[in-house]
Formats: sequence, C-alpha cells, structure tokens
Amino acid sequence: MTKKMEKKYIPLANYFEVALQQEITLSFSELENIMGQALPNAAYLNKSWWKKTKPPLSHYLSWTNAGYHVIDVRLGTSITFSCTQPKTTVNNLSKNEENLSAYIIRGIEASDARSFILLQEEIFQQTDFMYNVQNEVDLTVQQLRKNLTYWKQLKNRTILLCVLNGIFAGYAVVHGYKQTKAKHVASVRLAVKEEYQQKGIGSALMKAVEGWSKQRDISRLELSVMEHNNVALHFFTKIGFKQEGIRQNAIKLNDTYINEYNLSKIL
Repeated sequence: MTKKMEKKYIPLANYFEVALQQEITLSFSELENIMGQALPNAAYLNKSWWKKTKPPLSHYLSWTNAGYHVIDVRLGTSITFSCTQPKTTVNNLSKNEENLSAYIIRGIEASDARSFILLQEEIFQQTDFMYNVQNEVDLTVQQLRKNLTYWKQLKNRTILLCVLNGIFAGYAVVHGYKQTKAKHVASVRLAVKEEYQQKGIGSALMKAVEGWSKQRDISRLELSVMEHNNVALHFFTKIGFKQEGIRQNAIKLNDTYINEYNLSKIL
C-alpha cells in the first residue's frame, strides 16, 4: 500500500484488497460505512473525482492498487468498480456460487455512532443470548460519541466493527479497566447479525480483538456466556477460552432462571 494514500481511505483500500468480485457496485453510504468517514463534497458533485488516476490527490489508489477501476458513476447514488484481472488470493472472504462477500474489521469512528446503535438494536431483536432486549439500552448518538472520545484517552476501550460490502454485520466491544492493578484485563462482548453468521466474521472479530489488545498490553480477556448458548460456548472454547466459573441463576429469561458461564483467555 502506497504511503501517499490519505489515511481516511485506508479502510477502503483494505476492502478492495480482499474483494473477489469482478464488478462491485457500492452506494455512497456503503462506501462511507467502509471508510468510517464522510466522502468529500467533490465526490458527490464531480464524476471526475472518481475517474481521477493521477496526483496530487491519491484517493483513487484505494481501488487502483487492488486492480479496480471505476466504470460507472451515479453521483450521490452509487459507484461501480471493475477488476481487470481475476483475483484468487484473499483472507477474509465468504464465497459461494451466487455471490462473493468481502469484509473488513476496523475501529469505530464518531461518524459510526448512529449506525452502531441501530446495529446493536437489530441484534437485540434477533436473539435472546444478548444481555439487553430491544430499546432497553438508553444510549444516544451524542452519549456514544462522548464515550468514544473518553475511550481514546484511556486507550484500552474500543468497538471493532465488521463491515461486509458496506453493511455493518457485527461488532466486538473491548472494555478495559481503569484500575492500575487491572489494566491488563478487558471484558469482551461479541455479536454478529443472524444473516451474516457462519461466514467467519466472529473469528475475524476475535482475532482483531486479540491483536488490538496485545498492542495495548492487555493480556487477559474475559467474557460471559449463557449456559444454553451452546454455539457460543463451542466457539469460544475452540479459540482458546477456558471456563472459570458459574454464576447460578444469573439470568432470568421467560420466567426461567439460567446460569451464566465465565470464560477467559490469557494472551
């Protein structure tokens, strides 16, 4: 990846690096979801901004470095990219006969606040395995943005987002502790939308969590799983988490008390 590329376009470059589609059409909102930033006004107003292939601006490198070029521009609506040669090597891709889905994992930005809250609410509606139900978390866009600013100061808390073809598919919340004796510890919450499960997204998110944590001297990850969530228990055990204890009757679901398992992993 060229050093001349503007930082804001690096997530977009990462997306095109893992994409296998010969032709990709992304809406402007999907492009901004991938980037975690707003496109400049010129991208909305001028077709030439998309057709550009020479300096001084270098945004085009985010797709040309991966072998893509722009073949159709619908200002304010969508952009279609085409790859000149077949791509065969990719790490985080789900492939079948009907479609190809590439995704990236990136840290949350302030501009993602509203989308994250909506994503979280969608997942709460889909499953009983989360600890909140729909509309129970009283979190506004302004509050989340304030939290993100504070987390950047602490340097041991974040939200990692999975963006699949411009759509938010899942997330991992990493919550480090402030206390001096526990700064090496962080709790983790992982969630993937039902329609995007079984695509390797959970594994990719946890790999990103571990990489992010190691960079910040976090050496112990903790999480909790309801005892009847067999899929999650199998998944976390498979990636190295070990059960440490049981919280009896920790959850009340549909008038039934359910135990909760505490798990941890030493990095």
